[in-house]
Amino acid sequence: MRRRIGIDVGGTNTDAVLLEEDAVAAAVKTPTTADVTTGITRALAALVERAPTARDAHAVMIGTTHFTNAVVQRRDLGRVAAVRIGLPSGASLPPFVVIAFELTILFGGIATLIGMVVLGRLPKFRPSPGFDPRFTRDRFGVAVHCAPDRGGSVREILGAAGAEEVKAV
Repeated sequence: MRRRIGIDVGGTNTDAVLLEEDAVAAAVKTPTTADVTTGITRALAALVERAPTARDAHAVMIGTTHFTNAVVQRRDLGRVAAVRIGLPSGASLPPFVVIAFELTILFGGIATLIGMVVLGRLPKFRPSPGFDPRFTRDRFGVAVHCAPDRGGSVREILGAAGAEEVKAV
């Protein structure tokens, strides 16, 4: 069975809940302490006392409003500094620049060309077995693929139709 514990540290109360699968198995409410860790520990102890199976929980999720409250009330705040690692913010490209669209089109075209070459198996370095260079300018040839035992009847049909030459490949 999947057991999870959820703890919410609020300004007045600290709530702890044990979920078994998707159902609430036990819930406790304890007063919030000035020290957040002590309040969480007390809530967990009360939850385990009420539901001993809470010891087998697979996950614990903790949420608190202490940080938000401290910023809003401007109390218990220490001095901090934000350090930016990297180029100045103005050194990057502004959003929606034309070059980004142009590069998208360029790379899309290149990918399409590569796909056609690879999937079409181009270029063909070896001609097909039926290729004859005589049929490249003013003459044409017909390649007929058939079973070897049918070769004689195909030869007769093409000869009767006026073929100048019939050869088996």
